[in-house]
Amino acid sequence: MKKKKYLSTSIIVFVILLNSCQNSMKQKKYFWDASVCTPKNYPAEIFSGHLIVGKTLESGYVYMPFDRIINSSHLGNNDGSSSGEATGIAPKFLDITWLSYAENKSYSGIFELDFEKIESLMINGSERPYWDTKTKKIGIVKDYDFTINAGLFPGGMVVLYVFSLSNMTIVGRYKAHEDDNVDWKMAHPSMKDKAGITEYVNYMNEDLPQEIKDQIANNTIPFGYWETLFREYHIMPLIKAEDKVETIRLKYINGEAESIFLSLNGNSMPIKKRAIPRKINIVWHDVNDVRMETDIFFDEKKSKAIFERIGTAEPIGFVIDIDRNTKPRETQGLSVKLKISSGVIDIQEAIESQESFTKPNPY
Repeated sequence: MKKKKYLSTSIIVFVILLNSCQNSMKQKKYFWDASVCTPKNYPAEIFSGHLIVGKTLESGYVYMPFDRIINSSHLGNNDGSSSGEATGIAPKFLDITWLSYAENKSYSGIFELDFEKIESLMINGSERPYWDTKTKKIGIVKDYDFTINAGLFPGGMVVLYVFSLSNMTIVGRYKAHEDDNVDWKMAHPSMKDKAGITEYVNYMNEDLPQEIKDQIANNTIPFGYWETLFREYHIMPLIKAEDKVETIRLKYINGEAESIFLSLNGNSMPIKKRAIPRKINIVWHDVNDVRMETDIFFDEKKSKAIFERIGTAEPIGFVIDIDRNTKPRETQGLSVKLKISSGVIDIQEAIESQESFTKPNPY
């Protein structure tokens, strides 16, 4: 009897191990490439950059984009993506040297990354809905394709993001040091000495807006401004159930982005701290049940002024009112208000532009 019991247990253990192996084989591996971004009108160029996947600086790596000038339209843009990628392993270090054109200064830094946090965002894939044109039904797909994006700021601040098709999330902020020993002539022969570097930088800065040129000339680059972009507020988007909102996609002034798939999660709105919204994309249904999509863009400075007056401690309801009689191409169909304990604040003055249009298929 003991022998028979032992044999049965062995078979059970074998089956469990076999199933575990099969499940592991079915698990897709995430993969990622590297990208870079800057604040608008503050260009940068990477001299050398590596996202290192091993435990030492001599381990394997993925190149950061180099030999090109990056000047992003918005923080969080995936500009100048590299051609390499890594599969099934998160980076553990960032080793980077770059030139800040507005300052004519080079910065370098080696940063240990929170690879467990990075991997946690990628290992199970990023879920998003899609419209199956054959079955005419909504399905869920998992994306395992990610981008690790380094934001490079004047003053040497580095912000690291993880991007998927559904979200962009900050995973770390770091501080680089000034580096006067970068041999830039290896990248650009005319930058053979300090005078050559300055001449090259001045030439590349000629097309910057006058406001930025004045900052360069007067040494008034607003280094402290970028720190304020990362303040988080108790912001809760609020909508009416009768508006039949399918999706809200928010892009924030700190470079992060968030997709909320309301029609698939019982209209549940995640409770979390958020940076100030820069753009809202919302998919909703009009009075005739036609699917509509609206983009709303906010003026960053006007929005910041309003939220900073409220403060970071106050719960803020981000109320989105939809006129369901809105027609395609109309520019005033949605309004946004902030609901706080003392009343309601109309922030229409902070809306830079908006436009609505039809969206035949969801997602």
